[in-house]
Amino acid sequence: MQCPVCKDTQLVMSERKSIEIDYCPDCRGIWLDRGELDKIIEKSAESVAVPAPHSDNRGQDRDNHGHAKPKYYKKKSFLSELFD
Repeated sequence: MQCPVCKDTQLVMSERKSIEIDYCPDCRGIWLDRGELDKIIEKSAESVAVPAPHSDNRGQDRDNHGHAKPKYYKKKSFLSELFD
């Protein structure tokens, strides 16, 4: 299939996590077929980051009032693996 923007460039198909992505190597545009965006959203929702539970370690990671600072761990997004 030809790129709708460049008109003369052939789209390249790539498959990641059972989702086919058509992209243009020249303008770097991405095109999805029907239902593929829904698959991406579904897989992205499955990999949503959950904050780690707060630990009450005395003397470590305290703010000015002596309260424990929350520690957040960001899980790697599904989308970062899809579009690398």
